[in-house]
Amino acid sequence: MIYVFTGNGKGKTTAAVGTGIRAVGAGLKVLMVQFMKIKELSSEYNVLSKLENFDIESFGRKGFYLPKEELEKRPELEKKGFKPFSDIDFRLAQEGIEFVKNCVFREKYDLYILDEICVALHYRLVDENILKKLLIEYRGKADFILTGRYCPDWLIEISDLATEMKEIKHPFKKGIPAKKGIDY
Repeated sequence: MIYVFTGNGKGKTTAAVGTGIRAVGAGLKVLMVQFMKIKELSSEYNVLSKLENFDIESFGRKGFYLPKEELEKRPELEKKGFKPFSDIDFRLAQEGIEFVKNCVFREKYDLYILDEICVALHYRLVDENILKKLLIEYRGKADFILTGRYCPDWLIEISDLATEMKEIKHPFKKGIPAKKGIDY
C-alpha cells in the first residue's frame, strides 16, 4: 500500500516513524530514506539506529535550503538561515531516489519510508515520473510511506491512505525555535 502523511502541521515524520516501529515489532524490515535531511541531526536516529531491521539513510546537507527565486521573494527567510539550493541538493536527491530504487528492486525491505519526499518533489529535486513508476510497479510487493508538505495531487490519487496534518497553532510563529527531542 501507499500511505501519505502531508500538510503544514507537525507530526508527519513522527507518524511515519511510529508506523515503522510498529512494523519492526511485527517482524518486518524497514528502510527510512530522508530527503533534504541529515540523519545524525534527527534525535530519532539515536534510537532507531539501534533497532534491528530498521535502517536509515539520508540524502541532504546541514541547513535549510530553498530555490533562489523563493528566497528573493521572501528575504526574511535568509535572516532565519535559509540558503539557496545548489547542484549538490539536486545530486543528493537523485542519489536518494536511486538508492530507494535499488533497494526496492532487490526487495530488501517490507516498508519504505520516504521522509520529506513531497518537499523534494515540490521543489523538483526528484523526477516525479521516476517515483510514480516505482510506486505503481511495486505497490503490491512492499508498503510505502511518503511524508512532507506540498504533496502533489497525483500522489494523493494513487495512495491508499492520505492523512493531512493541519497546523492550528505553532510556537515557531511566536519566534520560539524548534526544540531538540520534541521537534527534531
